[in-house]
Amino acid sequence: MKHSPLTTHHSTLKRNELKYYISNLEYHVMLSRLTRILKPDAHSIPTKGYFIRSLYFDSHDDECLYAKLSGDLYRSKYRLRIYDTKTDTVKCEIKNKANNQIFKESATITKESAYRLIDGEYDELLRYNNPVLNKVYKKFTQKHYKPKVIIDYTRDAFVYDFFNIRITFDKNLHSCNTDFDIFSDNLQTIPCLLQGKQILEIKYEGVLPEFIRKSLQIDACEKMAISKYTLGRRFFKVENWEDN
Repeated sequence: MKHSPLTTHHSTLKRNELKYYISNLEYHVMLSRLTRILKPDAHSIPTKGYFIRSLYFDSHDDECLYAKLSGDLYRSKYRLRIYDTKTDTVKCEIKNKANNQIFKESATITKESAYRLIDGEYDELLRYNNPVLNKVYKKFTQKHYKPKVIIDYTRDAFVYDFFNIRITFDKNLHSCNTDFDIFSDNLQTIPCLLQGKQILEIKYEGVLPEFIRKSLQIDACEKMAISKYTLGRRFFKVENWEDN
């Protein structure tokens, strides 16, 4: 018997994505400026933000991880995402990247389906008759994907409707690769970033308006190819690359 259809979202519009490491001081200065010129995301309370937890999957030979480490221009990541451990629904997402542009494909699954996926019961995805989940099923079965790491963090988000702009500050990144229960309140996580560092992400279509660029003073920041998935994996000594 098929599940009743749940929300599906295809983001076919590609957005540019810029990422920066910033200090706590820079974060507070930028937050103060943005609060005056942009509106917070509907889920975000400035300085408090909101919780995000992602469980990343990868192949038996870590093809997603090595695609990122080798700087492949075209690559994808596969994850489950929740915003509350008490939720009954979960986002199943493919995050695609082509150079500096990104687009996501996502579908919503139930908590029970998420647990089955974590346990390797990939046939569960076919029960939804959903094109995104069918794509995930094909990839997971072809390359023996399995859970690799959970990433937790708190996000402050601001939006600007013109150019579909979204500016986020991701704080207090923690990871766990010993327990993949995405709904657990008792994960043993460790910090992913050096103390006093946060992540600034800017997503936009077309061009980034000059008043936002000047307000953030991003030209003085160091643009980095930051991957939360890679940050979460690098602290666990399972491969030689992690000592580099």
